Amino acid sequence: MSTSPVGAINLECLMSRANILFTSGYRFRGELNAANLQASFNAVVDRIEKFGHRLHFESQDNFHWRQVGAYDARFRVIDSDDIDQAFKELCRDSLSLLDDGKHCPMALAVIRDRRNPDQFIITQTCEHTYVDARSAEVIFNRVIDYYNALSRGDDARMEAILAAAESTRTLGSAEMIERLAADGHDHDHEANVQDLAAYPIADIGEYAIPLDTVPACLDDYKKQRFAPVMEFFDIERLLKRCRAKHPEVTQNSVICAALAKGFYDLNRAAKGKPEKHIVSFKMLSDLLSPELRQKYSGNYIAFVPVSVDGDLPIEDMAKAIHERIRRFKTRKLDLSVFKLVEDAVDAALVGTADDPLSFVVTNWNNHRFLKTPDYLHGCESLRHQSGVNIEPKDTLGAILVNRPILVINQSPNDELCLSFFPSLRSEAETLAVANSIGDAFRNA
Repeated sequence: MSTSPVGAINLECLMSRANILFTSGYRFRGELNAANLQASFNAVVDRIEKFGHRLHFESQDNFHWRQVGAYDARFRVIDSDDIDQAFKELCRDSLSLLDDGKHCPMALAVIRDRRNPDQFIITQTCEHTYVDARSAEVIFNRVIDYYNALSRGDDARMEAILAAAESTRTLGSAEMIERLAADGHDHDHEANVQDLAAYPIADIGEYAIPLDTVPACLDDYKKQRFAPVMEFFDIERLLKRCRAKHPEVTQNSVICAALAKGFYDLNRAAKGKPEKHIVSFKMLSDLLSPELRQKYSGNYIAFVPVSVDGDLPIEDMAKAIHERIRRFKTRKLDLSVFKLVEDAVDAALVGTADDPLSFVVTNWNNHRFLKTPDYLHGCESLRHQSGVNIEPKDTLGAILVNRPILVINQSPNDELCLSFFPSLRSEAETLAVANSIGDAFRNA
């Protein structure tokens, strides 16, 4: 593989084949200056070197980044009588940003409510090859910071934001692994590999699409385009219930327990599976600290296996998941998983073995949005939501999305938005999973 001016991450080669466009939606109440937002977005993204490149793919062990210059379609304003429906339509049609060979790592749109002029959604759509959700969040926060500074006439702050954007780099995976492994905390890669080999995983509900059937599913999938499936839940009662028994559990662990319980219940009710069985899933883990995220932008993530006994009370499932997360963060098991994926791409081994896990879950919470009352100048933060579209370019890309993938977004009022990647196999299966998970939340 040739060297890259923006740093080569093998996972990004895979992401280019999966062809994932993900959208975060930030809903506000207040007055927005759309022209200033457009100027802020253009000013920040123009400084990001990586966005002036495109990944050229030959094979999973042979790719490189090429400089291509400026990119297309960045900003637009949409007026709608139903901004939630307009958001779904935008997510469903997000792949059009790349039609006819267009180069668009990131786009911004404002969806304005005709019936309630003070309500609007700012949407950020990203091509996953360039950024993961955390990198996208950092860039979005910089756009908002620049907008706020522009609104307040703070020239010094504006200059500092652009300097930070311009200094952002994508460090190659080998350099990043070395840096993260040597930061003074425990990281025994060989012990972690043994841990992973011994860890029990199972897909008793057969949600993962077997590799030998992925090509046919992909052919059928390309004939249609699904709207995103998204659900909203009030999780306050569930959080209180779980923390009454286990005060240490995080919101993320509690939510993931409800997701696993939904799959467990569906296995029992619809698939006739025994009462005693584990539910296994892959949890996305962010490898970088918040400080490093300010410096480095790219796909610095790992998908770590988590298994939990589905027959446990949901409070105890949350505790078990919490302890698993604490273990893999402490031992840097996620860094080992990341390294194993990078090595597998170098050896052209990705997509050669089935992976018995029922689903993937990722958390896109923007904590600044959640905790900062004046996050957007002159506006009140209402909701964070998301939607994803995919159109894998080949079987290699399809195997990355060959099972249900769920996205968690939380809002300031303990509201959860749960969105699903489109299914390569069956939209009905996605809806059945969503309904069972909904029952787990509603019955908590």
